[in-house]
Amino acid sequence: MPQKPVLIIGAGVSGLSIAYELQKRGVPYQVLEAAGHSGGVIQSFNKEGFELDAGPNTIAATPETMAFLREIGLEQEILTATAASKNRFLVRNNRLHAVSPHPFKIMGSDYISRGSKWRLFTERFRKPAPVQGEETVTHFVERRFNKEIADYLFDPILSGIYAGDPDHLSIAEVLPALPRWEREYGSVTKGLMKEKGVMAGRKIISLAGGNQTLTRRLQERLQTPVRFQTTVKKIVVAPDGGYQAVCDGQHGESLLEADRIILTTPAYAAARQLAALDEGLSALLQQVRYPRMGVLHLGFDASALPQPLEGFGFLVPHAEKLHFLGAICNSAIFPHKAPDGKLLLTVFTGGSRQEHYFDELGVAQLQETVVREVRSLLGLTAGPVMQHFSFIQQAIPQLNTGHAKLRAAVAAMEHNYPGILLRSNFVQGVALPALIQHAVSLADKLKKN
Repeated sequence: MPQKPVLIIGAGVSGLSIAYELQKRGVPYQVLEAAGHSGGVIQSFNKEGFELDAGPNTIAATPETMAFLREIGLEQEILTATAASKNRFLVRNNRLHAVSPHPFKIMGSDYISRGSKWRLFTERFRKPAPVQGEETVTHFVERRFNKEIADYLFDPILSGIYAGDPDHLSIAEVLPALPRWEREYGSVTKGLMKEKGVMAGRKIISLAGGNQTLTRRLQERLQTPVRFQTTVKKIVVAPDGGYQAVCDGQHGESLLEADRIILTTPAYAAARQLAALDEGLSALLQQVRYPRMGVLHLGFDASALPQPLEGFGFLVPHAEKLHFLGAICNSAIFPHKAPDGKLLLTVFTGGSRQEHYFDELGVAQLQETVVREVRSLLGLTAGPVMQHFSFIQQAIPQLNTGHAKLRAAVAAMEHNYPGILLRSNFVQGVALPALIQHAVSLADKLKKN
């Protein structure tokens, strides 16, 4: 009897990577995708000679990721970031402050007060405090350091990764090394000194044509075509064992049988798909927040900038009360992303604490406000020559307190229903290298079983 294909729900980077790795191991598969294209949140396009990414703009160049890109034939498309990418900036009082990812190096900066520098320096002498349950980022950082460090260091960094609210984000989920250091070494700064590599800056890359080049190439490499415009409505136990995926596609409703089904869909979609198997897990999945976000691409004449901005970009603390979270200076780190003589910025707005601006101002007025603020901050003498706005209705999953309960519920469901696996980014993490590595390990596991 032929082996039933592994059903993979979702054709983002997770789903496509898993399918590719299964194919290498001779395991049959079928990828189902509700949309008419692959890539998920990874969407790239070209406008007036500017290469734009509405999703992830960069990829961490881990050895495993670089080997994977070479394996799928993308070595010639890899764009290595310039040395300027090591320079990072934070905004305070309408001014850019150069900062290092290593917290001790901020001691020589005027970005934070002397009192905060003292709190940073003396943290190693502060005794750990017993904590009941999950702790938010804000609570942890204010307990170990102070409010200014929470507001002006941790807040903008987490906005840049999750567009999240540190008053709700779980420290154990988004910065797990910090509470571990407190437990193991009695201090965050002691742990940092012991494990210096954790905070080391990583090299970054992008791909020619945008990062959707990755998912396009993966799709091309698959010998079994992706079934697009196929929505999995629910998963049920089949009468004779195994599972059935109830699908709605171009030709109406259909049933697909499988012994193994891998979900790489967002939490809100997985909640619907798993409701018939586990109502409790479905309810928890519905609680995962995906705030709205806007991605504003701005192209300027380079001559409009009084002096070159040599850096990766800048992040804005919420306390500064601007209307955007931060910006990436694409043309400074990947010069080929913009035509000669042009400057490209990718500005992010929305997220957990700014999505109300979409309702209060509307998209058009919000764009005008952000352009005005960016010009003021950088001293740009002229407006943009290219402008493009992408609205993302449900963007980045928020790993808020309570996420540990969700993880436990996912593990219980996978135990109760062997063969059903949830491998979405709200479980595996939002970074592309982690998703690729999880695909490799999962394919190995499925091959053995």
